Amino acid sequence: MSRLFESFEYLDRGWDVRVLENCSLHRAFLLVVLLAVVLGIDVAITAYQVFLFHRFNWAEAANMLLAGVLAFRYSRAIYRRLPR
Repeated sequence: MSRLFESFEYLDRGWDVRVLENCSLHRAFLLVVLLAVVLGIDVAITAYQVFLFHRFNWAEAANMLLAGVLAFRYSRAIYRRLPR
């Protein structure tokens, strides 16, 4: 018989455990690399538009912010799971 409130302990896990329970570290690392490449290309295109056309697209800035936050969170989760 299970302990009382054991299912709530299962739900009270950290976000990094929940994110990485269905994918391997290899797949998560490739996701971080892909996010970094997309973020770099996005920054380069936005810088080109700003310097050449003197325009700044705020929607593009929001996409860059989102990609940066996702890459940062996943990289921290991967770092926590590395063996010490």
